[in-house]
Amino acid sequence: MIKERLYQVILLDGSSPIGYFETRQEAVRAHRGNISKLVEVIPKATKKTIAAAKPTDEALLISKRSNDDLKTSLGCGYSVTYNCPKAERLYEGMRYLEVGDDQVLEAYVSRIERYEKSIHHHWKGPGLKPNKEWAWAIFHSKGELVSRSFAQEKYNNSLKGTQGGISYIKV
Repeated sequence: MIKERLYQVILLDGSSPIGYFETRQEAVRAHRGNISKLVEVIPKATKKTIAAAKPTDEALLISKRSNDDLKTSLGCGYSVTYNCPKAERLYEGMRYLEVGDDQVLEAYVSRIERYEKSIHHHWKGPGLKPNKEWAWAIFHSKGELVSRSFAQEKYNNSLKGTQGGISYIKV
């Protein structure tokens, strides 16, 4: 399961207001133009539950991407989706496969957060659904592009994905 993170704001004058924010977007909205930096904080109660989370032998599969989308995702360190992966199946360090036309981005999930156009600006436009906004940003690390045929052989899977673009495969 992904770690719950809160964000503490450090203002330009060096002071820090009392309280934490659940997302970076909330912090930016509350103190727009007066933020020196945001500090990630993991609450103590969350640390205990995270230790109990056990990795599975599944990989998160994001399908129906173009090769240009894969390069964008690799370059900025996150991908965007309309649908949200199931929180109980997602954890930090989970293998992440983003499937394009003839390439696959292999990486590891680091976190997921709500999409906001001003913060997740690397992904332009509404994508395949012109009247719908992206909903989630899935961050990943240690990414590399490999050929689709190599990945299909490595995972013994066709990597076709499902309707909605989010599925899980055994690794």
